[in-house]
Amino acid sequence: MLTLQCVDLGKAFGRRWLFRRLSFTVPQGTGLVILGPNGSGKTTLLRLLCGLMQPTEGQVVWKCDEFELSPVKARLLLGAVLPDCEPYEELTAEENLKLIANLRGVPTENVGEWLERVGLANAKNQLVREFSSGMKLRLKLAMALIHEPMALLLDEPTAMLDERGRQLVAELVAEQKRKGIVIIATNDERDVGYGEQQVILGENR
Repeated sequence: MLTLQCVDLGKAFGRRWLFRRLSFTVPQGTGLVILGPNGSGKTTLLRLLCGLMQPTEGQVVWKCDEFELSPVKARLLLGAVLPDCEPYEELTAEENLKLIANLRGVPTENVGEWLERVGLANAKNQLVREFSSGMKLRLKLAMALIHEPMALLLDEPTAMLDERGRQLVAELVAEQKRKGIVIIATNDERDVGYGEQQVILGENR
């Protein structure tokens, strides 16, 4: 059973606090939606939860069966779609996904299945630099999920997608919640339903 606990979490850059005193718990089988205007710290909060950035105050704790995980072990259980996680534009979709599979230590035999799942099977040999923004986002979803993470963290996952793409995200989120945790940062009110809990940033900075 995976659980995320945040206790009095805060992040400042210089003298400017993005947020302070954030406390919440996300148990397995549920979703959390992070809301707030641009610049309120949604992406920064996701980076803190992934261990890509350290908080100024407070703690981020991932637990598995009540045992606290080290940051290194926690990252092995996470999949994320963030601005930091861009595919290599000089590689094809298939090459990018095989690279991630090798880095994650999972069989590359699943690459074709995931390309099919996100609707990129016909573009597997196409260079990513030729992709539209929506196609890149679909590839990033596959990159985040190929190792079957227990927690999936998504930054604006539907911002560049058409209605079919939004339906894909809805399906992937539902599947992920059945086996783990989903955390979504968004400005889109249509995404609010993905989470049983909400964290709203930018209200009392």
